[in-house]
Amino acid sequence: VPDAWAKKAWPSMLPLSGWIKNFSDRLFQIEEWLLNPEEIPKVTWISGLVNPTSFLTAICQVTAQKNQWELDRLVTFTRVTKFMSPDEVDAKPRDGAYITGLKLEGASWEDGSLQKSKPKEMYCDMPIIHVKAVTKEKANVGGMYGCPVYMTRSRGPTHYFNAQLKTASPPARWTLAGVALLGET
Repeated sequence: VPDAWAKKAWPSMLPLSGWIKNFSDRLFQIEEWLLNPEEIPKVTWISGLVNPTSFLTAICQVTAQKNQWELDRLVTFTRVTKFMSPDEVDAKPRDGAYITGLKLEGASWEDGSLQKSKPKEMYCDMPIIHVKAVTKEKANVGGMYGCPVYMTRSRGPTHYFNAQLKTASPPARWTLAGVALLGET
């Protein structure tokens, strides 16, 4: 990707051909949203947003207004669904939003929880994830790993939130293994 483009674009480690395909997919998502700006899509490709943190904040803001709660008492909470494709989703969720476009690095997702990664498998496609806002008290649930979510595999400054993923193992196992969700691989 030419430096002049990279300076004005979202964080990306893709080669030019992949970057152009990604750009085209992002434009398609934005055009779909522009056709009906009042309606949140059934499933949002979160990796295709330039600033996904704003989308997650909006989920919290809508919940705060709807329930007349203080915004600073809310956090995002995730639940992994069984849907692998947006086509499988019949309707948008009552609260929050369905997101797609994340891959798991350092582990695999099987039978509804984190599992040891399979040999020679760097990334595991994640099912659609339901993100909603809950109070901080309700977010403290056992048996969950607070998985960091990054825009790119370079991690670091591209972190934008932590997703709660079910695990039978202690969460420290996944922390030590460097398990993370990535928007771009």
